[in-house]
Amino acid sequence: MKNHILLLFLLFNINLTFSQQKKVQKIKNHDTFNKTINITDKNLKSFIPKGYEAIAQKKGDLNLDKIDDCILVLRKATEETTSNMNESKPDKRPVLLLLGQKDGSYKLSCKNENVAYCIDCGGVFGDPFNGITIKNGFFSIEHKIAGGHHWEQIITFKFNKAKNNWYLYKDHFINYVFNASNDPNADALIADVDKLKTVKDFGEISFQNFNIYSKKEY
Repeated sequence: MKNHILLLFLLFNINLTFSQQKKVQKIKNHDTFNKTINITDKNLKSFIPKGYEAIAQKKGDLNLDKIDDCILVLRKATEETTSNMNESKPDKRPVLLLLGQKDGSYKLSCKNENVAYCIDCGGVFGDPFNGITIKNGFFSIEHKIAGGHHWEQIITFKFNKAKNNWYLYKDHFINYVFNASNDPNADALIADVDKLKTVKDFGEISFQNFNIYSKKEY
């Protein structure tokens, strides 16, 4: 009788352990180069909601008023285990356009959760988000994958003074393949796809309405 009870106990624990292992296997730890950055400016910290962290910060003149503005890219603190692009459930990354004020504070102008790719949007090739640039009323959201697959996408917006808003200026996508040339001085990679789309292709799209996840072609 005692041996029978012991056997049942062992079987129960084996099944429990197997069940726990299956749950752990379902949670994939996504790799990323975009680790949390420390925001020291208290005027910026107030724009980061609970449960989120900053992964990118860039300052520059967004609205041509000669006062430094700031773009913040945020991520959900749990994205490394909760984002699931395979099931169309990405943990989206809010991008905030913050306008600098004369007193050193910032004012939120607009936010878009569909302009920076998620942590697992690059599939097995990793996190594609690569950074931000700002220059004289223009700003770009940059993505890049370098591994078994190589591509880059730079999405640029331009400030419209008359409308006091930013609009899609160009969307540049380049895909690279390994160069088959035997020339020792040849580049290792060459572009096999180079698509530059401008306003002529996509019309007027405001920053708030841009959606990188949309399957719609311009």
